[in-house]
Amino acid sequence: MNKYKCIIVEDEQPNMRLLESYVSELEQLELIGTFVSPLQLLNSDALRDAQIIFLDIQMPAMTGIEFLKSIPVDAQVIITTAYTEYALQGYELNVTDYLLKPIEFLRFVQATQKAIDQLKLLDGVEESKPEAHIMLKVDKKLMKFQLRDIVYVMSDWNYIHVFTQKGKHVVLSSMKAMERQLNGNNFCRVHQSYLVNMDYFEFIEGNQISVGGSLIQVSRRYKEQLMKFISGA
Repeated sequence: MNKYKCIIVEDEQPNMRLLESYVSELEQLELIGTFVSPLQLLNSDALRDAQIIFLDIQMPAMTGIEFLKSIPVDAQVIITTAYTEYALQGYELNVTDYLLKPIEFLRFVQATQKAIDQLKLLDGVEESKPEAHIMLKVDKKLMKFQLRDIVYVMSDWNYIHVFTQKGKHVVLSSMKAMERQLNGNNFCRVHQSYLVNMDYFEFIEGNQISVGGSLIQVSRRYKEQLMKFISGA
């Protein structure tokens, strides 16, 4: 049986012991490290090897959310917390699941299986691969956006206008957060206020780029980066 390497990041010993006991009950899991803070984890080789991370939110020095925002994490992240208000932030950071304390064993098993299923898909074990997507807050709803449908995004103070093939949506977010979520998915920053899906690229003329039938201004700051993207350099 394949074993999936996991780590636990938790600063409260009772919760740490509970999670350790849950991990020991599942034959699919191999615990390769326990950490009382994200800072401790950053200095460990376990971060590189881990496939699943059980991550607490409220911890001294650095919170779990700050940790996820600070570095790219390849592992499947399952948040463990006593606070519901972090759910939206967690899903915006593409976590696998969100477990509320006190954590019941059944919910732990469900979250773990979800993470394992995602790992199998990424490893090509399953025949079909789920389409890449992001979750964004539109009005009071959490909406799923397929990346292939997003043509470009435009910042407007504290809001982001997401232009898709089907229309426009206004999202409470920042360009920095959007760039982080879309990074590595064929999106390119062309202006302080614009991030475009290069799958819809048509042509560039002077300081304008045509994307999906829309002309967008290209700033001097980002033009060199754009030209490298187009040339494949």
